[in-house]
Amino acid sequence: MITLTDMATASVPIALDGPLTIRTIADVRAALLEALAGHPAVQLDCTGAESVDLSFIQVVLAARLSAAQAGRQLALAAPADGALRAALEQGGLAADPFWSGGA
Repeated sequence: MITLTDMATASVPIALDGPLTIRTIADVRAALLEALAGHPAVQLDCTGAESVDLSFIQVVLAARLSAAQAGRQLALAAPADGALRAALEQGGLAADPFWSGGA
């Protein structure tokens, strides 16, 4: 499930929970596009992720790049943990500081 909260502020948090996989990626992509179109900064809360696959990671990385090119920011609300961390490690992507709440 995707939850956009506090749309009136400059930075909008998006809570993502449940499966974040190829089956849900279209909804995730749409939520990211909507949030980044209307706000200079977006924070992803993935702490409720039950399962994650590389399609989710690819969409987040693409959104991060697009946001930066548009002068916007995409960040994680908390360091990657649980299912997200496992998928990052499996894909060899866990070393990127973005996933630990850095850059």
